[in-house]
Amino acid sequence: MSFILTFLISFGISMAMYPLVKRLAFFTNAISVPSKERHVHSLPIPLLGGLSIIIGFGSSIFLNYVFNDNFVADLELIGLVCGILIIMTMGVLDDIIELKPLHKLLFQIAAAVTAILISGSRIEFLTDPNSLTSIITLNPYFSFGITLFWIVALTNAFNIVDGLDGLAAGTGAICALTLFAVSLIRPDAELLGSYAAIVTAALAGALLGFLPFNFNPAKIFMGESGSAFIGFTLAMISMQGTLKSYTALSIFIPVIAFGLPIIDTILAFSRRIIKRKPFYQGDRQHIHHKLIDDLGLSQRATVIILYSASLLLGVLSIFMARSGMRNIGFLLVSLVVILILVIAFIYKPQKSVRPIDAQESQDIPDHENERDEHE
Repeated sequence: MSFILTFLISFGISMAMYPLVKRLAFFTNAISVPSKERHVHSLPIPLLGGLSIIIGFGSSIFLNYVFNDNFVADLELIGLVCGILIIMTMGVLDDIIELKPLHKLLFQIAAAVTAILISGSRIEFLTDPNSLTSIITLNPYFSFGITLFWIVALTNAFNIVDGLDGLAAGTGAICALTLFAVSLIRPDAELLGSYAAIVTAALAGALLGFLPFNFNPAKIFMGESGSAFIGFTLAMISMQGTLKSYTALSIFIPVIAFGLPIIDTILAFSRRIIKRKPFYQGDRQHIHHKLIDDLGLSQRATVIILYSASLLLGVLSIFMARSGMRNIGFLLVSLVVILILVIAFIYKPQKSVRPIDAQESQDIPDHENERDEHE
């Protein structure tokens, strides 16, 4: 089964599942009711959209297992599937009854530990900071710990970035396509197998099949069942198949490819530490909120800008994978400088505005309705 067919199957099934999943969401009362503190939508929207993505993805993988002789269900795939089942259970429960943050964290840890133990997938090497051309072999216990952290952190990162219509689905698709390209770059990719390429193609197809119903104005939200699935699956596949063999580049490629959700997560946790607030307490200070609230952009414009940023990071990670360690220092320095400038611009202090009297206020048009993209 070709990569294109794998993509199209997951795309079609994910799209076809939309009406059934929407009906299930209303039947189970899995509805997102907007709140002024965090949400940007104004009407109740059904959740559980993640089930469309998971079913499309799973169906495509299953058909590859049945009809593709080159796709072998080894321990990597079994571990991934077992972890996904736990994540899906958590996500569905949270979409319906809204789990407590601690309970979600325990589910995520259970999924990560299960996947690690069954699949054997781990972060075993890190690039030596003193010599970018060499690697450090990690202690097995430290390797397990950092792998657990990587999976749980990325699982939550896509939950954090899932704040605007279509943002998590589109960003996840870009990340999946980036890993797909990276998995095929190796000259010996055919000898190492097509596992990583098939899984990432299926994931990208499922996400893009769901996106038309999730893009602004959204008809359905992916919910925790979708965002957690995206983060968990990307975290796992970045350590599997041909992707795990990028030795000295092992830490750089996935971190840059997943740059947008990772940066937003780091900023969110930093804010909460500084303000001494619980890690799980949401706010309207994420990158997408700042672009809307402070710069006055529409939802669609904000999402397109963030898609572009994610795509740029994806292209950069592909270039790094293709060129090896050449020019990596220049690329990393350039990336850091750009990120600092962008973050400084987005989070710059807002100028105080003098009070206006009633007469002046009459001359100011009301744009509130223009910024609400939901029907």
